Amino acid sequence: MHRTLNLLFAILIIVSGTTAVFGQAPAKPATSGNSIRTEDFATAMKKIRDTWVQEFNAGHADKVAALYAEEAVLMRRNGSVHNRDSIVAELQRSISAHAHGYTLDSLHAEHSGDLGYDTGIYNENLPHHIAEGNYLIVVKKIKGEWKIVAHAAIPNPRLK
Repeated sequence: MHRTLNLLFAILIIVSGTTAVFGQAPAKPATSGNSIRTEDFATAMKKIRDTWVQEFNAGHADKVAALYAEEAVLMRRNGSVHNRDSIVAELQRSISAHAHGYTLDSLHAEHSGDLGYDTGIYNENLPHHIAEGNYLIVVKKIKGEWKIVAHAAIPNPRLK
C-alpha cells in the first residue's frame, strides 16, 4: 500500500510538472501589436497635422476640410461651425483674411480603438498680430481612415 501511494505521488508530480512546462503561454515578442498600432496612429496624426498646415498655408481650404468627417465640428476664437461645408467656408474666411504661417506643435497624441486625439500648441500670423494658443483634435477611424471629428483651437489671451 505504501508503495502504491509513492507511485501515485510520483505520477502526480510528473503530471503537474508536465502541465506547468507545456501549459505556459509562449513568450510575447518584444514589440507587441499594440505598440505597432500606436506607431501607426502617431504616423497618421503627423500626416494629418502636416497636411493641415501645408494646405492651409497654401490657401487650399478644400484640401484642409477633406481631413474632416462630414459631420465634424470646428471650434475657433469666433465660434463653432458644424459639417464639412461650413468648415470649408470658415477656413476660406481665415485664408481670405490673410492668415498665414500656421504652425502646429504636438504635445501628446493617443488613441484607443477607433478614437484618438492630438493636443498641442499652434501659432498663426494674422495681419495685426500673431495668434498663439492650444489645440485639441479628436479623430475617428471612418472606413479605415482617420478623420477629424472635432477640432478646437483656443487662443491665449492677447497682451496689450
